[in-house]
Amino acid sequence: MKARIRSLMLGALLLPATVSAADSYDCRVRAQFSGQGSIAENVREAIGQTKTRLIVALYGFDNLQLAAELIELAKRKVAVAVKIDSTRGASKKIGKIIEQLKTGGVHVQTVAPDGRNHNKFAVIDGKRILTGSYNWTLKAESNWENLLILDCPDLAKAYESEWERIR
Repeated sequence: MKARIRSLMLGALLLPATVSAADSYDCRVRAQFSGQGSIAENVREAIGQTKTRLIVALYGFDNLQLAAELIELAKRKVAVAVKIDSTRGASKKIGKIIEQLKTGGVHVQTVAPDGRNHNKFAVIDGKRILTGSYNWTLKAESNWENLLILDCPDLAKAYESEWERIR
């Protein structure tokens, strides 16, 4: 019996590692707080550095400067895809921005019709993550908000997997 347990334990150790929320990561992290200046400017600067692909999952999005940055990326042939909460996306103001994004070459999908897509994250080139309390909205600029910028390819894979699951 002990030999079988040891064999099972050894087998488990030899299985390929997968990324899970419980994993530990070695990342370079920068924190930004609303009291330190415009978080939107930090987001714009970070996403402006995207070379190949940008995925975004948001609850709210009505910041025209950030929308313009996404359209500019799409014009540069960067693959840009956004998933936004369906209830928020149905509002007139956000609906207008969604149409502008689509016209500008950004793939936009409204998601979570039976719940809430309360995520606030972006993954840049599969390596860098933007996340925190910050909604990409004008109102967020006057709230107490935070943004983490994580240079962490392994963790970025977990965020990309989560983005794929959002429906």
